[in-house]
Order: sequence, then C-alpha cells, then structure tokens
Amino acid sequence: MENNTLFQEDFLEEEDEKFPYKLPKDSDLPPLIREVVTNAPKEFKIPSFIACLAPLCCLATRVRVVYCKDSGKYSALLLQVLIVGEQSSGKSYAKNIEELIIGPTLRARDIEQRREEQKYKELKSTASKNKKLPEEPKTTIRQVPPTTSKTMVVKRADRYALVYGEKLTFWMFSDELSAAIEAGKQGFSNLKTIFRTAYDLGSYYGIDFASDNSYSAMVDIIMCIEFCCTPSALDDYMDKKSIEGGNITRCIVCDLEENLGGEAPIFKPYTPEQMVVINQTLQRMMKDTYNENGGVQPEMVIDMSWLDKDVNAWCRKKGKEAAKAVSTTMDTFRKRSSVSAFRVATLCYYLYNGAPDAEKLCRQIYYFMAEYTFQGLMKHWGVKYDRLLNKRYEDSQPDKPKVNLYDQLPKEFTREQLTEMVKKLDFKTPVRNFTSRWIKNGLLKQSKTNKNLYIKLK
Repeated sequence: MENNTLFQEDFLEEEDEKFPYKLPKDSDLPPLIREVVTNAPKEFKIPSFIACLAPLCCLATRVRVVYCKDSGKYSALLLQVLIVGEQSSGKSYAKNIEELIIGPTLRARDIEQRREEQKYKELKSTASKNKKLPEEPKTTIRQVPPTTSKTMVVKRADRYALVYGEKLTFWMFSDELSAAIEAGKQGFSNLKTIFRTAYDLGSYYGIDFASDNSYSAMVDIIMCIEFCCTPSALDDYMDKKSIEGGNITRCIVCDLEENLGGEAPIFKPYTPEQMVVINQTLQRMMKDTYNENGGVQPEMVIDMSWLDKDVNAWCRKKGKEAAKAVSTTMDTFRKRSSVSAFRVATLCYYLYNGAPDAEKLCRQIYYFMAEYTFQGLMKHWGVKYDRLLNKRYEDSQPDKPKVNLYDQLPKEFTREQLTEMVKKLDFKTPVRNFTSRWIKNGLLKQSKTNKNLYIKLK
C-alpha cells in the first residue's frame, strides 16, 4: 500500500506553492464525473467536478463510512456546495449537471410520488364529510425546494422511517440562492438549523406542536445541498448567526473565475458512448438504494481506513500552520474541510467500483478537496470569523473596576484639574454633574474667595 501513496508526509511539508495539489487527469476520474469533466471547457473543469459531488452523494444514500476522527461512528456522504459567480458568469452549467444526475433518478421518481399526493388531495377536497376516505398514500419524496417549511421536511423525513424503517438523503437544489433567502425571512421556512444538523448522520431535529392539525416528530434529517448564487447573495445568506453557528464550515465553496470580455463557456455534447456510462452509473446507484420489493437496500459500509494516514497528515500540516499563525479560525476551518474532502474521496472510491489505482487516485482527490475547501472558507469568511472571535473574547472579559474619581483628586483642586482627570479616566459624565453631586452630599465645598477652586470635606 505504501507504494501507492501519492503524497507522502514529507511532501506535505513543502510550502513552495500556494496550491500544491491537483485533481487526477480527466480520463482517470470516476465514471460519470469523468464524462462531465471531459466535456467541460478548461476554465470549468474544476467547477464541473465540484458540481457533480453533492447530487451524486445524495444518490449514494446507503453508503456508510467511518471517518478516522469520529471514534468509530458511521458517517453518510452528506455535502453542501455553493457555486458562486457574478451575474451571467455561467452558473447555469451547474443546473445542467444537476438535471443530468437528478433528473432521471430522484426527480423522475418524485414526480410519480407527488402525483399520488395530488390525487389524494383532490379526492379529499371533493369528498363529502360523511364519505370514508382511503388511506393516505405513503409517499417518500426525496427532493425538497428551499421554500419548504420545517414542518414539511420533518414530515417527509418521518415518512422514510414509517415506510422503510430507514433514513434517506434529501436533495435540495436552487440555481438562485435568493429563493432560500426570501423563504428564510419566514420563521417556518428558515432551514438553517436543519442544514446544520443535516450535515451529520445521527443528529436529530424535532418539532412538537399542541395543535392536532400540525405534524410533530423527532427525526434524523440528512440532506445534500447545492445552491448557485452571486457573492452579494451569499453575504446576505451567511449572516453573523450563520458564521458563528457553523453553517459556513459545512460548505464547499466553488468560485467561478471572472471572464471579462470572454465568450460564454461551451460544453461539448455527450457522445452515445458517454451516455451509456452515465446511465449505467445512475442505474447502479438507484439499485444500490431501492430493492425490487419496494423497500430499500441494506447499508453499504465502505472501508476507507487506508486513507487514515493521509487524513492525519493533512490535518497535522494545517494544524501547524494554524499554530504558527495563532489562528483559531484556521484551526476550525481545517477540521470540517477534511471531513468534506474525506466524503468526496469515499464517493469517488464507491464510483470507481474496484478499478485499478482507485486508492491512489482517491488519495489525490482527498488532498485536492481538503485544500480547495479550506482555501474557499478562508477566502470568504476567514476575516469575518476572526473578527467575531475577537469580539466574543473582548465581550467575555470582566469589566475593569471603576476608579474612584473623588479619591484621585487632591485636597484642593480647580475646575481645570477636575476636567483633566475626567478625560484621563475616560468618564463621559459632564464635569458640573460631579461637583454638584459632591456638594449636595457634603463631600465638597466651593471656595468663597475663588469660585474656580473646590475643597474636599472628607
């Protein structure tokens, strides 16, 4: 196994290049991802790779893996991706990739499921009050829009448990993050807390209403997300609470390069041979999810322990950088960057399906994605997170004891001396307020011969 190690730890200590890691060449990428990236123009190859990850992880919903820093606890392949670019920068490419992957799989299945729901709603609305209705269809919708209410997400997640006795990954996509921003203004559709818990398997979210017309449940919601947005929309969405609460560290940010004066990117159409590979991959992933009896397949545990040494090496390298910079921000960002990169490497290993050099290529993918994710977080939120940490530290410090102004003054003092002392001790109260208060309380008297002179009595 050592002979297949692409990046040894001594290589990791090199800091000559700002970004020393690269993805495998197009032809060495996993099936389906390989076809997408191969047909992308040069400047969109990495963005195309990134855009494939979240929808494919959603399809790989039965895969389980142990991350070396999680004490043997199983993880699911859950990713949250943000595609960021100015208006007319070509973000629509992500929608085309999403349609390629989700369209013939989850979306096609959900269309049938939603039709069943709609038929029942129409029947219920037209039936007389005395007529006995058939049982409500047990639908299992996987794709939810960003405008969904928290109650509906909980209800659909609970339905998985009722129908299958298992949990399945939700898919959420929006080519305009503004839809999620507008929905979030309504408390019942603000899903940011759910997004935080949905990044980890086994993090439960619950709602409990007294009304009989509401839905109450405690469920393990797991979700993959991909949003396209402009930089300004991202700033609006990731507010102070999102930065401090941890929404940002769960994200992989893909920044599209500016192409001032350039032509629109042209993606090659897929050949019949490429479509065969794409369809075979999608069919395999759906078969690994649903069985022929209408249930779901058992969980598929993938052994990724061969990657542990590399995970520890990259995390140690970034830990040393954080220590040198005395940066809590870098230390925080490196941890979840590694988690997301590990999940990407596991997805790719699953897609390689035992191909030669799979471990070597997945090591390369892990290193690239760990650094790519880390740098994206630092670029967008490093300074903001630092400021919030510093402010929190300052606010947590005990207040300095107030100086006794009266005791600092000599037995006799002038108004000018008092004014200087007030400025020195940074008091905001007007000088005349001090003198009048002390005179009223028998602490001070004004000289009869010099109205500018005061004499302390105690």
